[in-house]
Amino acid sequence: MELSRQQIRTIMYYEFRNKLSATECHQKLCESLGINTVSYDTIKVWFRKFKARNFDIDEPRSGRPIEVDCEQLKQIIVQDRNVSAQTIALELDARQKTIVNALKRINTTFKFNRWVRTN
Repeated sequence: MELSRQQIRTIMYYEFRNKLSATECHQKLCESLGINTVSYDTIKVWFRKFKARNFDIDEPRSGRPIEVDCEQLKQIIVQDRNVSAQTIALELDARQKTIVNALKRINTTFKFNRWVRTN
């Protein structure tokens, strides 16, 4: 089971309230959830926020979405098989790399100047 970022921030807040340091929190999270769960730098950033009395762990973050709606992506490709990944990214307000990754997940690749499904 993989935890969401909000769940991990909640655990960090809990450990902060229990007077653990950022280092101790990182060690504890790595032991219980795995080494790649959260970086030490991320924990330091959140502990600084908590020390500044900013306890809003669910504040909206800036930037473009990490995920895109695959159904919407499929519809765009059906409408225009020649559309570029860059154009799709602009239309969905996402990074081009995010679009390319999503296309791989739905087994779609750009061949012969158009999008085709792969098996």
